[in-house]
Amino acid sequence: MGGTAIQGLLADLSEAQAKLRQRADCNPAFVEHADALAKLEARISVRPRVVVLGESNAGKTSLTNLLLDQTIVPESVIANTRRPLVLRYAETARLTGITCNGKIDLAVSDAGPHQTSNLRSLEACIPNPRLAAFDLVDTPGLSTSAQLGALELRATDLVVWCTPATQAWKESERRLWMSIPRRHHWDAILVATHRDHLRDDGEMRRVCTRLATETAGCFRSIVLVCASARGEARTGQQGDSGAAELDDRIEESLCAIAQRCHAAGYRLANRIVRKALKRMERPTAAAQVDGRVMRRFFGWRQGTTR
Repeated sequence: MGGTAIQGLLADLSEAQAKLRQRADCNPAFVEHADALAKLEARISVRPRVVVLGESNAGKTSLTNLLLDQTIVPESVIANTRRPLVLRYAETARLTGITCNGKIDLAVSDAGPHQTSNLRSLEACIPNPRLAAFDLVDTPGLSTSAQLGALELRATDLVVWCTPATQAWKESERRLWMSIPRRHHWDAILVATHRDHLRDDGEMRRVCTRLATETAGCFRSIVLVCASARGEARTGQQGDSGAAELDDRIEESLCAIAQRCHAAGYRLANRIVRKALKRMERPTAAAQVDGRVMRRFFGWRQGTTR
């Protein structure tokens, strides 16, 4: 639903740009408004990202493997994650290193620590259908808010915070989480990993109840998973790992983020087009006619949307 709405908005933005550029001969200032719509389109068309955060040894990479449904990134890349790893869909597997000076192509089979010591981050493209809807970011263990700043979270990122179920939501985690901008709290997911280390269902319920109380208002949802099981439980081979529930919560949050992005995009586009219409309506009768046509087509003058 959210993706369809975004595609509709992008189509409208492209159409509006074309109309404005057609009128540039009447008023060169229309190019400025068209460029503003182009920048808005570029920001909205960025692929969704799911960013996995947490302290060291919280099960972040295990959770990443669970979300990938057993499609394994080379162990030399994901073991003891020391830099962000961005996973994207591609027909052919490839690995790219990001440095201060640009990108470096890396052979996946040769991606050892001696070759990646100067890299800021890694980008791995793999033919995994689960990455068709969003990019997945596995991050190093966090200990300070300065490390969070270095990750450069986008406003539209879905943040998944990992905490080990046996010692979930320590004070150090709470402090780190509260340093993240509040806009990320609205749709964030708290994942308690290593659920299989809890003694029984009773302890699971107590952990869930405590987390719901102590993190009220900080997360959209809370999920307990057995990340070490990866995707086996998705097919029912070893019981319920929590993977299916996590998939549903991620879909819900991404949809909510897309809907807000859609609404905000129309509001900003509305302002840009209103300014352009004012310039259209003043100079000539021909420009006034074009302004009325645009108002009828987009419905933005009255604040309506598709």
